[in-house]
Amino acid sequence: MLKITFKTFVCFIVIWSLASLTFAGSANGNTHGLLKAKLDAYFQQLEVEENFCGSVLVAKDDKVLLQTGYGMAIYEKGTPNKANTVHAIASLTKGFTAMSILMLAERGLLSLDDPVSLYLPQVPNSGNIKIYHLLNHTSGLFEMTNNPLLWPKMGDFHTPLELLQYFIDEPVNFQPGTDWEYCNSAFVTLGIIIEQVSGMSYGEFIRENILDPLHMEHTSYDPYGNNFPNQAIGYDDITTNPPLVAFPLHPTVPYTAGAVYSTVQDLYKWDRALYTDQLVSFKSMQQMFTPGLGDYGYGWYIDNLMVNGQPHKQIWHWGNYSGFFGFFSRLVDDNTTIILLRNTSPLTVSQDELRPIITDVAEILFEE
Repeated sequence: MLKITFKTFVCFIVIWSLASLTFAGSANGNTHGLLKAKLDAYFQQLEVEENFCGSVLVAKDDKVLLQTGYGMAIYEKGTPNKANTVHAIASLTKGFTAMSILMLAERGLLSLDDPVSLYLPQVPNSGNIKIYHLLNHTSGLFEMTNNPLLWPKMGDFHTPLELLQYFIDEPVNFQPGTDWEYCNSAFVTLGIIIEQVSGMSYGEFIRENILDPLHMEHTSYDPYGNNFPNQAIGYDDITTNPPLVAFPLHPTVPYTAGAVYSTVQDLYKWDRALYTDQLVSFKSMQQMFTPGLGDYGYGWYIDNLMVNGQPHKQIWHWGNYSGFFGFFSRLVDDNTTIILLRNTSPLTVSQDELRPIITDVAEILFEE
């Protein structure tokens, strides 16, 4: 567990638990009320300690137990975070990109075994790199964010083909399929392939094929900066006075590797759909969620979350964007979902910064 003042935590638990017992009308109601009280107390304490500022959704057994916000979406205006606050979800975008590729494959418009050279011959080693290598981070492509030429231009508009310039002249790191290395360049390449094959922009494709069918009305890929009215501002530091606003990264830079905006509520709709064949067949879903090198499938990590000494199968991803940090955990055998969207930059640029919160929440859910 994270280090939280035990006395304060217990006080919150007792007060909220008594309230929930008063108003809950059934055994299930009592259980859900107690869990909600404990979860809310936990996140309130994190908020007090300035260790969490953002939106949270926790669901178990098809029941949403907690969906709310903590801290401020916009400190300058005193606008609080809520369950419908829109956040940049960064690399959680990769799941949408992978789904788009699987959709095109099922329609016969491409094959996962296609060499990248069929679409982008200028990509290094493209004759040997297959589309599935891009999906599971085994392509060996140079990571574009490691190119020092990109950093001074992070706030500038880029076309997808301009993004290629940050890695097409660099040598590959390894031969495809022989190693694993997280690679945004691979998902930028996938985005260009999606647009070529579909004849649509990425934003149009996911809107028509994913977002609208799932009624994800507060989710968008919009690199041109049309903001939602309830969109959070990203901060580098909320402990300063005034809080330090993060550098305005232009969304065309992360592109199909990380430029989607969403809410915890919309992402729960996405989670629900991933248990069904509404978007693609179960066969394609099995491909997506089969771990390979690096415990990575297609756009998702697959491993076990240890909770109270017991393994729970977890399908998950994290996202890091200037001023935003998120973690989406699906404990699929337990029908449990934990979604954290924080509008503050990570301190360590590592998923391990939010993983302890995921573990703590799971321990609260499974402690009985």
